[in-house]
Amino acid sequence: MVDQQSTLIAIALMASVVYLTRVGGYFIGLQLRHIAGIKPVLEALPGCAFMAILAPAIRQGSVSEILAMSCVVLIMWKSNNVVFATGTGMAVLLLAGPYLDGI
Repeated sequence: MVDQQSTLIAIALMASVVYLTRVGGYFIGLQLRHIAGIKPVLEALPGCAFMAILAPAIRQGSVSEILAMSCVVLIMWKSNNVVFATGTGMAVLLLAGPYLDGI
């Protein structure tokens, strides 16, 4: 059985690492943005991080997961609306998943 205190400590440590990574990246970005030629690299980083998560998920995903991720990427590309894109992806998984995964 999982210990509740250990679980809370693990969650707190993970949240701390995420927070420190984001804050550290922000401060490093502030220092590096004054260097000539580094601005395009800093602007491309979020997309690179997204693709590092997305590519393995697509490779190992089922038909409904691939369709849901494709919908999310397409909607984000066209509308830049995170809430709408995420909601559409979840709707595809919930509504089309049982039908498409049998293929």
